Amino acid sequence: MSMFRFRDRASVLDERSRRFLTTVAWLGGYVTPEQAQLLGIRNSVPRVHVQLKDLEDWGFIRRVGVYPSIYQVTKSVTRLMGADLAARREHANETIRTRLLTVNFYVEAIRWPVEFVFDHGQKISKLMKIGCQPAFFPQRGHRPYLWQDILLQRPSGELVFAMVDHFGRTSSFQLHTFLKRFAPNLGLDELRLMVAVGSERRERLFSRLLNHTRLQRLLDEQGITMPLREMLTIYCVRRAVPVVRPLITNRQQLRELRALRLASRGLIDQQQQARHVIHNNAIHTNPGVSAEQGDMS
Repeated sequence: MSMFRFRDRASVLDERSRRFLTTVAWLGGYVTPEQAQLLGIRNSVPRVHVQLKDLEDWGFIRRVGVYPSIYQVTKSVTRLMGADLAARREHANETIRTRLLTVNFYVEAIRWPVEFVFDHGQKISKLMKIGCQPAFFPQRGHRPYLWQDILLQRPSGELVFAMVDHFGRTSSFQLHTFLKRFAPNLGLDELRLMVAVGSERRERLFSRLLNHTRLQRLLDEQGITMPLREMLTIYCVRRAVPVVRPLITNRQQLRELRALRLASRGLIDQQQQARHVIHNNAIHTNPGVSAEQGDMS
């Protein structure tokens, strides 16, 4: 069997690995070994690492971070799903941390009585069922686009759009954008919003914004009389997100990093030489000053 062919590589995946890869892709494309175990890829730590190594060898994930290891899905996973969610593309460290926070949110939220709706067609149909108008959905290419939006459904049928706090963006900008995306449909009783944050400090920031007149005015313009605080819930994820330490494999990046280190060393050497010269000048001039002072006396 040639493992270079996608068909052959896909054939060795068991159902647990397929479910793990597609779930990670829906959640943004990044995962740590600890998260992989919580997602059920394998039950023990050694088996988790073995399975992740196999998936890496088969070309379904690649390691992009160290200490802890961070894996990203590859194009093979998008082929497996039949949809490209931009999860395989290169992202900034802040975005990677945000997507790791998304996985932590999912791991905690699946313990609630909710169902995560990942399929795009199901998102549209469930929203239409409670009375949402497709024309008011976020659009891309004049068509509804909710591929990367997180949608939860409660047993009562109520739907909840969830936003995960981005590490590189302000709370006010995110909340305003979030409300503006879904404001035309927010008057419905069965549609609510949620913001997942990674710290108590961010929770306090978002909580204060719930009373902001500018945001409430945005709802008033849509004829929504319900206070924002009753419509939106803020959830603080308990599990912390690790710092991203990129794994550099590109030779050009290595050369650039080496050049930066050499440049910084050269700058330090120049500063040390400058301090040495100043110190020596001070030593040489002091006797002269003393002599002049002696002559004046």
